[in-house]
Amino acid sequence: MITAKELREATARGEGPLAKAADDEPVFLLRAQDCLAARLVDSWAIQANAMLPTCGSHMLMNKINEARLIAEFMDKWPVHKTPD
Repeated sequence: MITAKELREATARGEGPLAKAADDEPVFLLRAQDCLAARLVDSWAIQANAMLPTCGSHMLMNKINEARLIAEFMDKWPVHKTPD
């Protein structure tokens, strides 16, 4: 799991998930305070898990487990509001 601070620092060093994206590649960021985020991340994990038989890899399974953990932390985040 990566926090916003860790993501900013990794990106500044040219590392992390944003550093892997092309400069013009669309990305979508969800924050824990977004009342929809936990369910959306969990839904991604469920769909990715369903794809494992056709495109599965050890790295994808790690990402699925990380997403489930992030969804749990997001769900427990003390402030939830509509997306901004």
